[in-house]
Amino acid sequence: MVLSAQSPFRWMDSGLHQNSPLDPLVLDEALAASMSLPGAVPVIHLWVYDKALYLGRRDAKLPRLEQALRHFGHQGFGCVLRSSGGACVPLDAGVLNLACLLPDTSISIDAFFQLVTALLRVGLQKYGDITFGEIAGSYCAGDYDFSIHGKKIGGMAQRRTRHGSILQLCINVEEQPRGAMMETFYQLAGLDEMEKNKPIPHMDGSTIGSISALTGKPVTVPDVKEQLLAAIQREWPVLIEPFAVPFKMVEESRHHLSERLGLFAFQARELQAPDWRLPV
Repeated sequence: MVLSAQSPFRWMDSGLHQNSPLDPLVLDEALAASMSLPGAVPVIHLWVYDKALYLGRRDAKLPRLEQALRHFGHQGFGCVLRSSGGACVPLDAGVLNLACLLPDTSISIDAFFQLVTALLRVGLQKYGDITFGEIAGSYCAGDYDFSIHGKKIGGMAQRRTRHGSILQLCINVEEQPRGAMMETFYQLAGLDEMEKNKPIPHMDGSTIGSISALTGKPVTVPDVKEQLLAAIQREWPVLIEPFAVPFKMVEESRHHLSERLGLFAFQARELQAPDWRLPV
């Protein structure tokens, strides 16, 4: 599937989230469910969460994960176990998240990644040459990491639903010590104690960057949103719409993620409670 004049996509921004870190994932899931509706077209959903650790399934095997999450709860970070692939990603108000959703479950994994790669090349070209490929030592390292000057500024993870395909990605826009923070996280969580099933081979905080730091300019999340939209509109048809998805689909998606898939989510204040325990 390609984007063409005959298949525009909807551009929807749900803004800044600060309640349950599961909320934006629920909205992504509901949008994926809406791909089953008549006349469904591709969607780009933009969102920001301040602050949380978005864990991958592999992170659940860390031997001291509970201790690490409790520590970061006292630093103001919540947590959520997400359903897409990859390992832990730290989010804050300086990270822009996008979900690209297609009403197509047959598109190959590589083709979907290549589609979104094309979108990013166009949308981020103002900030320099974007390189795609794994950045060894980075958090959530993978073949579709993207970087500037050898420093990872983001990555992608994909999943399928019954009605559509979702590719979720994050872009480090404003500078924060995310690399050093993730070194601490994996040290506390016992990564080095694991002999097998490691979520990542190792963590090197120096591999992580941001658009702002790597360009030497005070680039903000709103700047990148504006630049992405303007650049992409020159190449593909876009329908800019207020965020909207049927309430019933939101509630069904929340139940699906939390009950059927067993995803947990906690805000920082919950992780700070003396009696908090990681769900078994």
